[in-house]
Amino acid sequence: MTIETFLTQLCEHCGVAKEDIKLDIENLESEIIIDLHLPEEDSGIFIGHHGEGIDSIQRLLRIIFQDDTSKDTDKKITLNINNYREKRSDRLKDLTYTIGNKVLQTGNPYTFNSYLPAHERFIVHSTLSEEPGFGELESVSSGDGRNRKLTIQLKK
Repeated sequence: MTIETFLTQLCEHCGVAKEDIKLDIENLESEIIIDLHLPEEDSGIFIGHHGEGIDSIQRLLRIIFQDDTSKDTDKKITLNINNYREKRSDRLKDLTYTIGNKVLQTGNPYTFNSYLPAHERFIVHSTLSEEPGFGELESVSSGDGRNRKLTIQLKK
């Protein structure tokens, strides 16, 4: 079975018509990038709350197809549905700017109240470190697993 067949059958099983499924797979040297385009009304089922669905499907793809993708190197599989990852990244950057400015104004730290996966924490860390106006700020992760929290605070 191929990645394309697996995803198409998964979508069809969840009620998406085959003609409404558009799949682009880019097989790079160290990564396979999968862009899945579905009708907006169906995409929420696959993306899930804060991307939990898309991350779970991506994890399944890595497990199911690891033998096919790791013959020469350990290829990473990245799944994107209706450009969710770009949109989420943009929202996180905007949120980081808003929170960063608030922390600078008040001096009070801000802790995200929901879990952020590693790649989303990285976006926040990177946004803070790349913005010259945020030189007084730092982002700190604490806790383990699903209890890991991210705090933006003034540097100590």
